[in-house]
Amino acid sequence: MGWLSDPAFQWTVCLLLAGIWVPAAVGKLANREAFRGVLHNYRLLPEALEGPAATVLPLAELGTALALLWPPARPFGALASILLLLLFTAAMAINLRRGRREIDCGCFIGVLRQRIGWPLVARNLTLALLAGSLLAPPGGRQLWWLDLVTVLAASSALLLTYFAVSRVLELAPLAERRA
Repeated sequence: MGWLSDPAFQWTVCLLLAGIWVPAAVGKLANREAFRGVLHNYRLLPEALEGPAATVLPLAELGTALALLWPPARPFGALASILLLLLFTAAMAINLRRGRREIDCGCFIGVLRQRIGWPLVARNLTLALLAGSLLAPPGGRQLWWLDLVTVLAASSALLLTYFAVSRVLELAPLAERRA
């Protein structure tokens, strides 16, 4: 599998995904009622399930981040990442097909409000592909100190790029777009 099984590549992807899951989960847990409102706006769940989903989804995101960071559980973290990303993507795509573009995606409650759109769907599918790359068996190469520096620099740069691209693709906070 070459570079897909390289431990430096795999750690970079794990840190990137965990760096997305943790703040997303913390924001949702800290603003559970706001996240419940976002779930309500999607109009996909019965109201009786919105409250439990507003708790379970962010806990799943936290568990996914932890699994990604613990090598024996990494395949479960990769699968959970793929499933969560595909679930969120499907919810967005359904609403976009319904013509409902002005709802908040719910990605980073309390931190960043983002309107759903096809670029966000593409972003999630890209992240799901990256998570899928973690299903490659890990290589046996030992990480050296320079690898660790590279992994930290690359994952940090990718996280910054992730948030910058969100702005460039007009996924900026709704309040700023209304001004």
